[in-house]
Amino acid sequence: MIVRILRKKISSSARPYRRVISFKRFTRRANLNQLPNLITLGNAFFGFTSMVFAAHGNFAAASYFILLGALMDALDGRVARYVGVTSELGLQLDSLSDAISFCMAPAFLTYFWVLRKVGFFGYLACAFFLLAGIARLAKFNITSHEQVTSFGGMPTTLAGCFLVTVLLNSKTALLQPPFIFFILGLIIFLGLLMVSPIRFPSFKKMSKNWYVLGSLLCAAFVISMGFLKVLLLLFLAYFAFTFIQPFVTIVRKQ
Repeated sequence: MIVRILRKKISSSARPYRRVISFKRFTRRANLNQLPNLITLGNAFFGFTSMVFAAHGNFAAASYFILLGALMDALDGRVARYVGVTSELGLQLDSLSDAISFCMAPAFLTYFWVLRKVGFFGYLACAFFLLAGIARLAKFNITSHEQVTSFGGMPTTLAGCFLVTVLLNSKTALLQPPFIFFILGLIIFLGLLMVSPIRFPSFKKMSKNWYVLGSLLCAAFVISMGFLKVLLLLFLAYFAFTFIQPFVTIVRKQ
């Protein structure tokens, strides 16, 4: 009889504790579910911060904030897969954040840093880059299931970051007229690539061993050459691979 009474007291005293534990697990799970969206919003925050710095004439800092936005853009998808949360809300937030950080912010930065020196033509070129990026994001939202192994058109993240990387690597040449017209042509060319049907590889199916090897090689080059130079070389190597790959495929088929 005494043993039964003690068991009832122990079980009744354990129930609230179990409820507290389950509630804590629920809140932790809920917080993890929102983590990818918070990282995506961090991308938009860095894009807005870039425009604020560009408006105050601090163009180098504005460029680095766009690169920080790219880091957030790379992390949100991986965190979402790790947590096991994917949603339509996350997809829309990602596109809106990309429009701020990799379409509007690079166009704003490039105009005030370089292309305002050529007046109305510089304004039109930056506006074209912005509109092409927005069109590219809208197209991606309705064809994302078709863009797993490769992207249809140049991703806005790559276009914005490549433009910023070129500017950061060319500080001494920014005031020279030939370079100004080079940037004018480059921003138009990148806008055309974003809305083009050219397939750009995504490397999403690459094995982990290749990722590890590539990361180690990049780290070694960054130590010896510097981050900005290595980043520019990586972009150029990616473009070279994109445009050479179709010809290699045709030769192999023959």
